[in-house]
Amino acid sequence: MKKRAATKSPRPPKRESLPEIVTDSYEEHFRLLVENIGDVLWFREVDPPRFSYVSPAFERIWGVRLAELREQPQLWEESIYPDDQKAVRAALRRWFTGKTENYEVHYRVQGRDGKVRWLADRGIILSRKNGRPHQIGGIARDITEREAAEAMNRRMAAVVETTDDSIITMNLDGEIDTWNAGAERIFGYTQEEAVGRTMSFLRPPQAEDDEAVFKRMIARGLRIDHYETQRRHKNGAILDVSLTISPIRDAHGRLAGFSKISRDITERKQAEQTILRLNAELERRVEERTAELRGQIAARRQLEEEILRISEREQRRIGQDLHDDLGQQLAGAWMMADVLARTLAANGAREQEAALKLSTLLGKSLNHTRALARGLHPVAPEQGGLGAALKNLAERSADLFGITCQFESRAVIMLEDQRSAIHLYRIAQEAINNAVRHGRAQNVRIRLSRRGGKAALSVIDDGLGIKEPAAMHEGMGLRIMRYRSEMIFGTLEIVKAPKRGTCVTCVFPLPPASKPTSSSNGLKKL
Repeated sequence: MKKRAATKSPRPPKRESLPEIVTDSYEEHFRLLVENIGDVLWFREVDPPRFSYVSPAFERIWGVRLAELREQPQLWEESIYPDDQKAVRAALRRWFTGKTENYEVHYRVQGRDGKVRWLADRGIILSRKNGRPHQIGGIARDITEREAAEAMNRRMAAVVETTDDSIITMNLDGEIDTWNAGAERIFGYTQEEAVGRTMSFLRPPQAEDDEAVFKRMIARGLRIDHYETQRRHKNGAILDVSLTISPIRDAHGRLAGFSKISRDITERKQAEQTILRLNAELERRVEERTAELRGQIAARRQLEEEILRISEREQRRIGQDLHDDLGQQLAGAWMMADVLARTLAANGAREQEAALKLSTLLGKSLNHTRALARGLHPVAPEQGGLGAALKNLAERSADLFGITCQFESRAVIMLEDQRSAIHLYRIAQEAINNAVRHGRAQNVRIRLSRRGGKAALSVIDDGLGIKEPAAMHEGMGLRIMRYRSEMIFGTLEIVKAPKRGTCVTCVFPLPPASKPTSSSNGLKKL
């Protein structure tokens, strides 16, 4: 229906004469009443259609002046909402034909301002003419707010009835007033079976009476949110439910009862128990597998340790053979060559120069053999331990590679375990080899220092350095270095040196009895 164009604000209506049926001494009182109430009082002649009287409230609801309505009676019906016009005509037809004694219908009207309002229109027949209704009258009451409230109530009722949750209301005595379809689905009791009873019939056997606690809390105006408990189904099954309980207050704010929303969480609880069981099973299997892996790792470590021990033992044996056998033979040959050279020199023989070269060559071979023997059996407690071995390593590396290699130590570190000392020695040895062969270093420092309760062995060079994390390009040498550090419960770190080159550091724990001591000259020795 098209909206009518807005008109100017209606002028105050002139005082109209009341219909002839109101002729007693109370006419003025009656006029004041009908002109000030919010309802529309109307009187109308049926044939021809004409309104003999309409109260001023009409102008407020319809937005049409009374003078216009007198001239155009059809404006009343034309303002009725299009969807409701058919029902209004049908109600009038039944009334006029005597099928209903009174006229009563609810419909909507759309005022000229576009607003839609609900009316409850009731009428009676005042007089008849030729057996047909001639004069009729009634009251049209604005029920817009009531209709809105009822519509809201209908929507809420639909929500309550269609929700899967149980929604129950109870009075202050704890007796059930309402019981929705959700409650019937969850607990199995019909509305007829539940209304009027207390909630005790849902309490599982031997369960605490939490309803009494709820009533005391509600009486204090408190709300209970998501309280998890158990209830009993009609068939005896125990259900896990989550309760939300709220107070209900009347129009004056007084406590009138309380509502309870129950949600069936049985499946969720069962799922949680299943998850807990599966987690426990997973943890058990992880523990078993972890124990199995620990055993495998321990066995592998033991095998690797045995391989290293065999390797070190063979190296020591070879070193001893070089020292005791080849070394002794070379020493004897060198002494004989030396005597021969001096004898030839004393006699002025021309072979003295060749004998001197032979003596020199044998001397170098003897020194090289002894160096190899010391390298194969580097750490001997009776020869100064790890410190002396590292110092000797620096000297031999300088001679062997033609570089500057120095050993620095400002702490005395006593290692009772010779295997740990050998591992550290081999780490330093490999680091020097890498610095020279791959980094082209010219200067190398071997440093032994303390770091709190631990010690650190560092090899710093001035070579090319590393271009990416060492773990990305580790060869066999680096992997063996890391393994040796793990064997002594240490950590190996390979980083760029502050200026250039590479710094290889092995941090390892010290035995409890190892304490720093100082030498008499103020420097700490290893």
